[in-house]
Amino acid sequence: MYPDRLEFKNDPLKAFDPRCRLASGAVFIFAVLYITDTVLLACLTVSPALLLSRDIKALLPRLSAVNLFCAMLFVTMPLGGEPLSAALLYTLRINAAALLSMFFVVSMGIGNLIPALSKLGAPGKLVSLLMLTYRYLFVIHRQVFYSVLSIRLRRPRQSMTMTWHSYAAAFASVFAGAFFRSQKVKLAARARGFDGVFPLTRTFRWKARDSLASAGAALAAILLLFANAALSGGM
Repeated sequence: MYPDRLEFKNDPLKAFDPRCRLASGAVFIFAVLYITDTVLLACLTVSPALLLSRDIKALLPRLSAVNLFCAMLFVTMPLGGEPLSAALLYTLRINAAALLSMFFVVSMGIGNLIPALSKLGAPGKLVSLLMLTYRYLFVIHRQVFYSVLSIRLRRPRQSMTMTWHSYAAAFASVFAGAFFRSQKVKLAARARGFDGVFPLTRTFRWKARDSLASAGAALAAILLLFANAALSGGM
């Protein structure tokens, strides 16, 4: 997959402060962890999916990766004596958390996420590591793409085993190159006096609507937990 093609082009919460979005997303995801009613989880899964449907080309590959893991639950959990209903519950919970994170956090983009984390007091070196990791995914992807393309254009006829050996060698060379490149980047950064923390270059303004949105998110999460308790008690 091309990482840049998986970015959300439309941001439904663009008007809100990124710190408000991070806090609201964390509150909803925390509530999802304690919800056991399948109807509520289904609503929390469908609602953000509909709001993100304008970026369906970015949404579907992300959900495919998430549900590839969830599919394993339906295979492994019955083998351990768990009912299929438990696998369904975990699947809905995982999808709801993933979609809520996409709606609140991922759609804002790395350019807003990094300074928002810094403003909220996240460890500076951890934030720098996140930004560098995100950037280097594009470099690794480009190297893998060109290596695989070169193999396909130049390779002679070979067996399936030899083909997989060629791909393994290509991936190994890419990861080895990534390691050596990281060493060069580290030496260059230290030579320039880099202390592991990028300076904050963006400022945000907390507005009244951000306070209202944060309070509304907290209230909605509490109501969801009460609704879950009522529905579970009724069952």
